[in-house]
Amino acid sequence: MTMKFLCVAAALATATAFTTSPAAFTTSSPAVGGAVHNVFTETGNAHRNRRATIVMDGKANAIRDRITTVNNTKKITSAMKLVAAAKVRRAQDSVLATRPFSETLQSVFGGLINRLGGEAADLPLLTQREVNKVTLVVITGDRGLCGGYNSMMIKKAEARFKELKAQNIDCDMILIGKKGATYFQRREYPIRKSFDCGQNPNSKEALAISEEIINSFLSGETDAVEL
Repeated sequence: MTMKFLCVAAALATATAFTTSPAAFTTSSPAVGGAVHNVFTETGNAHRNRRATIVMDGKANAIRDRITTVNNTKKITSAMKLVAAAKVRRAQDSVLATRPFSETLQSVFGGLINRLGGEAADLPLLTQREVNKVTLVVITGDRGLCGGYNSMMIKKAEARFKELKAQNIDCDMILIGKKGATYFQRREYPIRKSFDCGQNPNSKEALAISEEIINSFLSGETDAVEL
């Protein structure tokens, strides 16, 4: 009996302890929960900030690499521009050096024709005949470092070819330079002959081109040559 009484008394004391101080649990629980919530919130924010930092660093590295690549390309193109400008100057100097010779040669031929007078028509190269076929001499470069020159010459040649075809005049081409030869060969234009331009054209190459043009005209294979 005494043991039962002690057990009941202990149970009542324990219940009283829980019921008489509920504030200890109710007031502290939100604080603990809030602290835990704040810990998880701060951890999530830190994680998001870390991810954002990594992404921004990746973009910054990509931008820096892009800037470096563009600067390197700029240096290369600047060097190529200087080389091309030097080659143009050399070509201009060569043309200017040959100008006195060409002017003298032109004056000699002009004087010769004037002396011949009416007999000039007997010269084969001065013979005029009905134009049934035209040969277009298209001069382009072997490389692309000349601005829009190659594309302009190709467009001019194509336009003239179509114009002659519209007039029912047969037409073929003599191509000088790899750019024009590659373009027209791929499109199956009628090509009489092709020549490479080269970096340093010489008299031997010029003689081969002139012989092809003159022989085509004298043999009657073409009635006119357009440059």
